[in-house]
Amino acid sequence: MKKIIVNSGWLIALLLTVMNLWMWDSQLQFSNYSENNLKMAVLQLVHVILIIAELWLLMQLGRTLKRHRLGRTRVITTWLVLVAYGAGSVLLQLVWKNQFYFSDLLNAVFPITRNIFPLATAYIIAMATFPRVNELSEVNRRFLGKVLVGMFLVATVFYNDLWGIKDSQNVLFYLMVMMVGAAFDGIELPDHWRRFVKRWGTVTLLVTAVLAMLMPTISVTIHYDMSTANRFSNLSDGLLVLVALGMFLLQKNQVIGEHQILNGGIYSSLVLAGLPLLRSHYVGFAAGHVGNLGLKILLVTIIAGAVMAVGFVANWCLRRLFSSLAITQHYKRWVEELPSHLMEWPAWLKKFCHRHWPALTAIWMSYVLAIVSLALMYSTWQLTPTYESFIYQVLARQGTLIFSAILIWLMIKIVQSIIGRYWVSLGLVTAVTIIWAIANHIKLNLREEPILPSDVMMYQAYGSMLKFVSIWIVAAGVVSLALLVVIGLLLDRKYRVPAPRIKRRVLWVILTVCFFGSSAFWNHTGSRINTFISGLGNDPLFYSQISGAHQNGPLIQFLNNIDITVMEKPAGYSKARMEKIAREYQVVAEEINKDRKNLLSSQTIMFNLSESFSNPKRVPGVKIKGNPIPYILSLKKTTTSGLMMSSGYGGGTANMEYMTLTGLATANFSSTMSTPYTQLVARLIHEWSFNQDFRYAVASHPYEGIFYSRISAYRKFGFNRFYYLGSKYKIIDQKKIGYNPYLSDETAYDNALHQLRNDENGTFINLVTMQNHLPYNSSYYKRSSSWLPTSVSAGTDKSTVAAYTAGINYTDKAVKQFIKQINKIQKPITVVFYGDHLPGIYNNSMAKDGTKLHETDYFIYSNTYAREHGARTLTSNTKVVSPNDFMAMVAEQTNSKVTPYLALMTKVYEDLPAVSINTGQNNSTASLQFTNSKGQVVKYSQLTKKQKRLWQDYKLVQYDLTAGKQYLYQLHMMK
Repeated sequence: MKKIIVNSGWLIALLLTVMNLWMWDSQLQFSNYSENNLKMAVLQLVHVILIIAELWLLMQLGRTLKRHRLGRTRVITTWLVLVAYGAGSVLLQLVWKNQFYFSDLLNAVFPITRNIFPLATAYIIAMATFPRVNELSEVNRRFLGKVLVGMFLVATVFYNDLWGIKDSQNVLFYLMVMMVGAAFDGIELPDHWRRFVKRWGTVTLLVTAVLAMLMPTISVTIHYDMSTANRFSNLSDGLLVLVALGMFLLQKNQVIGEHQILNGGIYSSLVLAGLPLLRSHYVGFAAGHVGNLGLKILLVTIIAGAVMAVGFVANWCLRRLFSSLAITQHYKRWVEELPSHLMEWPAWLKKFCHRHWPALTAIWMSYVLAIVSLALMYSTWQLTPTYESFIYQVLARQGTLIFSAILIWLMIKIVQSIIGRYWVSLGLVTAVTIIWAIANHIKLNLREEPILPSDVMMYQAYGSMLKFVSIWIVAAGVVSLALLVVIGLLLDRKYRVPAPRIKRRVLWVILTVCFFGSSAFWNHTGSRINTFISGLGNDPLFYSQISGAHQNGPLIQFLNNIDITVMEKPAGYSKARMEKIAREYQVVAEEINKDRKNLLSSQTIMFNLSESFSNPKRVPGVKIKGNPIPYILSLKKTTTSGLMMSSGYGGGTANMEYMTLTGLATANFSSTMSTPYTQLVARLIHEWSFNQDFRYAVASHPYEGIFYSRISAYRKFGFNRFYYLGSKYKIIDQKKIGYNPYLSDETAYDNALHQLRNDENGTFINLVTMQNHLPYNSSYYKRSSSWLPTSVSAGTDKSTVAAYTAGINYTDKAVKQFIKQINKIQKPITVVFYGDHLPGIYNNSMAKDGTKLHETDYFIYSNTYAREHGARTLTSNTKVVSPNDFMAMVAEQTNSKVTPYLALMTKVYEDLPAVSINTGQNNSTASLQFTNSKGQVVKYSQLTKKQKRLWQDYKLVQYDLTAGKQYLYQLHMMK
């Protein structure tokens, strides 16, 4: 029995070592030094036992690796096992937890240089170097061991990190402990020395254990905290090193667990236990599900045992697999050919490069082309530390750059597989890649967006588009392409590279199709492919395609725009069904128009999206003295007004704008359709918007026009002019308030008044303000402190709320002056004022307060002249509305006739609850939500049959207009 216990000591030590790797890792927060009580004393004692076990096992590893020269093949294989486990853990994280980060992949591929698992790194170094210890004389080995032990004791006495080993999580520490085992290998203690070691080793253990248990009290007494509580309970403690060394020397020169060390079982278990991506889950599970300390430790023990078992099984499987593979012999021969001395490596590398120059050249060219393509997305390459600078992208976003290089490299391989010529393939792909990047550069300068799939699909317009490009650029592109192909043909004759074998050709085709084909799933939020691509650093930035091109490069940004599923096809969609809907709502329109006298084309309508406008006093937990928007609230009492259900929080401006202009609910779109302005509008042959019912349409935005592709979207909608900063239509009377960097709402309304006064009747104006956009800096306005809330929800910053409130107070004053001015204009003007979303400054629970956090203020005001000529105030169905309701509400308020489409929108407005995304989720994949006039969420199942049929009609119409055959344009439903 005693022999069994002794021989199984390595197993117990391994179990305790694994536990020690987990339980006191500072990043895992399994047990913190926080309370000075009996529980802490027990924890200290447990810690001492675990430390001794780990130190003893490390000495055993050092002794074994010193005795056996395992060879280069074994050392490199051990490193590859570490890489394989790391890559496996990254894959497991992706599949199991749906998480992936580029840094984790780097950690897996470069575990040694990134110092991810110092124990494994020290083990590999020891395998390669410890056999050299045998070349030392016994006297020198003993001296080396004594010096190392002395270093541990000195560090303990001074409690200063003299050797850089205090935290024990570095390669040097592990090598020092293993070297102690190697240095004292072979010592046979006489009986009197054995008694001495037992006696004083026991005393040292007891003294250290007592000191460790008392240190929390001493630390609190002297320092008033636990900063020195672990002085005698850490791996680098010299006294514990002595205790472990004593146990090591009492073994009578017997190596316990030598077979398990040599076959890699112990190493495999330690690597599995120490992988950062996995141990956080192990310990998190134990610490998060059990509160009792004893049960928590027991659970960690059980999990540690399970991990050890998996490690031994995995090691056995890898050994069997490695021995059975045909490539194993080639691998061994390759390793044996590696240089034995440092000075031989340059010649070997030269020979390696000469042998594999075609592959290395293709890889190098692919990476260079990826950098050149990215560089051409910028007009300037100034060395600015901004997030969108070229230098930043190259230095800090290697994930997307490497992925671009892989895609280019695959293009080279597939072309080579098809035509069988290496140099022609390299030249052809190089030319196409550079021409592609230059074409994107030109389009960025002309349209402030890169080439999109919709541009490629518009092959009929290629001739027209080329007219915008200098003939010399086109000629240079054609000549360059031809020249590189000719050069490739010449090089193929002089430096012939054998064509790939048929199996490899098939492999390259399959890989290329898989990589490029995966772009059809990149935007499937929550999918593993989406997680992987996002983890590499890819962010489509659909709201700003130019920023997406700056960050991702032209190739990846183009592929980002491929995975666009507009909308799921509703049941019953067909041409016959759409004909029936068109007829039905033609009848509804005729019925409505019996009582309508005016035409929209004779009205002047302005939609005013007020950036982030919403009454902060409605937010749960926020209390503010005074009324920041007195005029707007008083106006809401006398005109059509209420609350608008926004489908965004802290963002989503363009989507709210899209809903008001088209009447289409973004909640009906698929999760990949996150920004219709950039992803949908340019793709459609026909795109109807409300402004098309007017004689003239103007858009105004006192900021840059590139965001959300507004320039091209407004052009597609049929707007005649778009006023923005930098456009040929100038923003006049530019004013700012205090230190706010954005132009004021007063500026926005002054420009709107200029249009209203100068344009004829029948003008539609879409005004998007900017004053209240984030950030909300307390230094923006002098009077922001006067709006400091008396209370806010937990985690909400009061000064931020105050700055935002001061901003909307200025908006209130600007609106007052604007309404006063339009009342003086002698033509019918109706203004729809609405906040697009709340600012993202409130730390409320979305699950609890989601509905309130998506309610913004709106009103519809008709000026004096309009009221005198038939405009009226709506009194029903106005308390809670959707952005897509506004066009029907405006038609009703101005007593204007409607088209069949507006008749449908009128029925949706009158008979259905307000529609939005699920306000408890607040993301692009959120489900649909209905909200009634009381602000209560209504389930679809609670709708009446009539309402469900109406909703189905609406979905069918939306699908036809955006993803279907667009039958309704042929059926004249929009006119």
